[in-house]
Amino acid sequence: MKNMKKILTITALALIANVGLAQENEAKNVRFGLKVTPSVNWYKPDGKLISGNGLGMKFGGGLILEFRLAKVAAFQTGLQIDSEGGKVKYNNGGVAANASTMSYYYNIADDQIQEYNSSDTTAAYYLANTHYQLNERQYKATYITLPIMLKLKTKEIGTMTYFGQFGFNTSFRWKANVNDKVTVLAPSTGIGGSDTKTKVDVTKDMAFFKASLAFGLGAEMNLSGTTSLVFGLNYNLGFMNSVKKESDYIEKKTYDAALSPSYEKMPQVLKSNAVVLTIGVLF
Repeated sequence: MKNMKKILTITALALIANVGLAQENEAKNVRFGLKVTPSVNWYKPDGKLISGNGLGMKFGGGLILEFRLAKVAAFQTGLQIDSEGGKVKYNNGGVAANASTMSYYYNIADDQIQEYNSSDTTAAYYLANTHYQLNERQYKATYITLPIMLKLKTKEIGTMTYFGQFGFNTSFRWKANVNDKVTVLAPSTGIGGSDTKTKVDVTKDMAFFKASLAFGLGAEMNLSGTTSLVFGLNYNLGFMNSVKKESDYIEKKTYDAALSPSYEKMPQVLKSNAVVLTIGVLF
């Protein structure tokens, strides 16, 4: 009976040791952490109607989740909030009566941009809204992003491990606003005057989903056990349109050879690019 108790005690201790070892190995195979991601962003427009006009400094951050695939490879994902931006210029023909323009209507009383409605030609509509030619725009958009990355790293060299990574960022639109430089087209008084509109809500004018190719280099500095300080530099190359193919707000007016005007929703393609610095901690 005493021998049986000894056997049971030894077996229990062995099981506890095995569970502890398994948990330790599991902790090494699955890591999590936090990161911040300051970035430099810009848009690459397609076509001749819109041109790139400058950079935007943005900030983001979130959670890291890393699954070890092999000693030198890991799958990395997570959940993060990203900011995106950049400046663009609209290539208008001027404010002359027969000039081609890109414009929108803005309700001063409600402080809101109006959705494009080619069928509303009532006098009340034109009296309630000011007609602006859109000259320049600075975007400030926020996304919820799920990265899908393959991380390839070296063996530990002292306290340092170096890695390269590549994959995709899949992003879902949260909200967006813009700062616009505009020229007054109507009402009849003050035509040609310059103005600025700030924090204009254009969330509905942005694409709900977009993706970008991401690749870069980085390093981990071991602090203690499996805890490491992480530094990385990535380039994000957008290959999907960040805005709707046709704007919900902007009107494109052109003239034919007989100087007859035609109106349509503004076609637009803006692809987002960014250089992103990552600073984080992995546990």
